[in-house]
Amino acid sequence: MKRLSTLATTTVLLLFLGLGLPAGEAMGQAKGKISKEQLVGAWANVSVQVERPDGNKVETFGPNLKGVFIFTADDRYALVLTRPDLPKIASNDRLKGTPEEYQAVVQGSVAHFGTYSVNEAEGTFTLHVESSTFPNYNGTDQIRIVTSLSRDEMKVTNPSPTTPTKAYVVYKRL
Repeated sequence: MKRLSTLATTTVLLLFLGLGLPAGEAMGQAKGKISKEQLVGAWANVSVQVERPDGNKVETFGPNLKGVFIFTADDRYALVLTRPDLPKIASNDRLKGTPEEYQAVVQGSVAHFGTYSVNEAEGTFTLHVESSTFPNYNGTDQIRIVTSLSRDEMKVTNPSPTTPTKAYVVYKRL
């Protein structure tokens, strides 16, 4: 319980105060190898492109998405991703939205948290999802392939996103 409280406090502080965790030592390009130390910190989503079955790529969260991906040194992570144009709930009560408002929010956001592990040799990290706004992720392991990693930018392929496609994600360090 204390761990969850610590994670929640850290996430709220980082989200609302805009602070990042220390970047660590200088990092070079990922050449099939990454380390936990390279991931630790806070990362902002720059883009998410989803590849459709027909090969077309679309930005399902829009061109100016908002999001943060936080990796802590004690193997915890939290991810929040939203479209910037989510509609406000007209009733001003999150429990009294319309079906259309709820649909837009669900289709325009995803969040999950849990623990993570790194496979340095393969250049991947695995998210061990404890809980997600996409309940199908709860209790699953989600592998991410790091295709490029520098001090300030990380490019990741998600072979199993929340849609039946492949996603390409770019993050900038906060």
